[in-house]
Amino acid sequence: MQLEQSVLEASYPLRHDIDLHLTVMAVRRLPFIANLSEVDRAMLSTVVSELGSNILKYAERGEITLTLHHPRGRPCIDIVARDQGPGIGDVHQAMQDHYSTSGTLGLGLPGVRRMMSELTISTPPEGGTLVQARKWLGAAPLVSRPIAPLASAGQLHAGLQLAWASENRPCYPERVSGDLAFIRPGPEGVSLILIDVSGHGASANKLVQVLEAALQQTHEQEPARLLQLLHQHCIGTRGAAAGVALVNGERGELSYAGIGNTRICLRGREPWRGISRDGVLGERFPTPLLQRQPLVAGDVVMLYSDGISESLNLRDGALDLAAEPAQLARQVIAHSGRSTDDASCIVLRVLAGEED
Repeated sequence: MQLEQSVLEASYPLRHDIDLHLTVMAVRRLPFIANLSEVDRAMLSTVVSELGSNILKYAERGEITLTLHHPRGRPCIDIVARDQGPGIGDVHQAMQDHYSTSGTLGLGLPGVRRMMSELTISTPPEGGTLVQARKWLGAAPLVSRPIAPLASAGQLHAGLQLAWASENRPCYPERVSGDLAFIRPGPEGVSLILIDVSGHGASANKLVQVLEAALQQTHEQEPARLLQLLHQHCIGTRGAAAGVALVNGERGELSYAGIGNTRICLRGREPWRGISRDGVLGERFPTPLLQRQPLVAGDVVMLYSDGISESLNLRDGALDLAAEPAQLARQVIAHSGRSTDDASCIVLRVLAGEED
């Protein structure tokens, strides 16, 4: 990617972790991105955080530069990360999800590639690594695959027929919620994502909007990688908890991973409760624990925030487990929702197998 002359530029040398922390905060306040949406500003600071982390981890020192360009009359932001480290031996392998030479999740460069419009990595003659990432803004064409629209409850998947719904109630007297119940079917099944932003009200809802936009822009469905994506968008914010489930109707399987105080349970032939690891997205991100559970006709899957009381008991007769998902989700909120906190719930029902 050829960089062009620009009048708006900011450079940040990186030597220590505190340099990166200050850089991420400074990027969000850069005057030449002040008019961008909160989503775009969060995305740019996330990319800076990822590239800066790689510099400190592998090269110990380097520099990140952000530049505003207008090639062909279209605005874009270029982010350039330079270091004098050992370089990347296999760039192609480094761009694969899960690859890492340091024992981490290995999601940095693939995540940057998904968030930016263009990405190139090279080893200059003088050594080290040069990463150039470009984000088109405004009317700039973004290369992306179309995202499937949100399907209505009852979409038929091979093997199992699934119905789903959600309910989200702000705590009194707020008008908007700091929770997000996000549901979208895709090629791997139906993704169920429950996010509980720290705090509540309009300020928490701003982060909700950022995270929802990030989910709309990705095709990712694997729970651990989605948690990593959400974590990156929470860096420098008030933080959040999240639970991510993927229901594969063809295999009849539920997979789940969570960070923080969101919860998931299954009621049916084999009652089950999932485990969310202790942590806060944006601050403390432990390695997600992926859990798998088989599903059969009649099973009910529920994800809910900590605005739902722990006293919730699906076998005490207060809830009608045979009700439609939308009705059951409303019952959960009415029966066990805390009035002092946002309360949200996702309900998915396995209706029948293909042979039925």
